[in-house]
Amino acid sequence: MERRVVKPGRAHCAVPFCRITAPTADGFVDQDFLCRRHWALRPPALRTEWLEHSRRQRRNPGAFWDHPPGSAGRIARITIHREHQTLWQRTRATCIEIAMEVTA
Repeated sequence: MERRVVKPGRAHCAVPFCRITAPTADGFVDQDFLCRRHWALRPPALRTEWLEHSRRQRRNPGAFWDHPPGSAGRIARITIHREHQTLWQRTRATCIEIAMEVTA
């Protein structure tokens, strides 16, 4: 699939054929964010998972590399980081499927 050319410093929404872009200065990487319209397509179960995940992040602030190696804080942050990555991948795939009407 070929992407349209956009201004440098802009990133596309992860959903194919979506024309929404965001500034890369906000930390977005091309095809690594969902625009507001597609983010709202998350099913209620995924919304609940995101709420629980953000609650765990608030309880364990900071990056995992800020904690000493082997400490409980570092292990907790690494676990949260990995959960975030898998939750994001599932959310992105689910939202793309819903937007492209692939799922029933």
